[in-house]
Amino acid sequence: MDCIYLAAGVGKRLKKEIPKQFFKINGKPILIYALEVLEKIQWIENIYVTYNTNYRDLYEQAFEDYNISKVVLTEGGETRQESVFKALQKVNTEMVFIHEAARPLIFESFIENFQNYKDEVAVVPTIPIPFTVSEGNNYMSGVLDRSRLHNIQLPQLFNTEVLKQAHLKAKNDGFEATEDSLLVFKYGNKVKFIEGYENNLKITTPFDIVIAEQLLNIDR
Repeated sequence: MDCIYLAAGVGKRLKKEIPKQFFKINGKPILIYALEVLEKIQWIENIYVTYNTNYRDLYEQAFEDYNISKVVLTEGGETRQESVFKALQKVNTEMVFIHEAARPLIFESFIENFQNYKDEVAVVPTIPIPFTVSEGNNYMSGVLDRSRLHNIQLPQLFNTEVLKQAHLKAKNDGFEATEDSLLVFKYGNKVKFIEGYENNLKITTPFDIVIAEQLLNIDR
């Protein structure tokens, strides 16, 4: 199975001089943590890493420094969705696994669990939302039932052809989604929820760096 690994962003909200995927936590670039885990998964053949063309040398140096051998650099797009679409054109396997560099806290047993869901069209880990969520602008206009809400995580597993068709339809419709399961669902396909885990942090802000440093010091 092929894997798409999203690592082409610039991470503006992190406010660093280099894209966040190269920022080091405990001496190691963020993008390397999950790659080292994916590298060990036997059923993952190629890892198509979407990259920012302005920093190609940093990617190549990081892969060399940490002996990452399964990667195939794939030029990223202007948006996350475009990056996935471009990488999908290189995927030849029936199913495709998608992860992102901004989530370094993944582990092998969690990834191996996806093997139990290969008959599904889309498989997405989620965790409950533990806080109240309201709608509105300057004033509250409604309160959402948090018992029916899901915090969507990555990695995710998809039927490759279904995902390609969803991306093509979205491209034609001018529809932009924040992640791929929304596209698959929008165009009439089932999305299977599985149990995620709270430590699967997405690094977005400087505060997330502090949390990730502490979590990465815990023996997982």
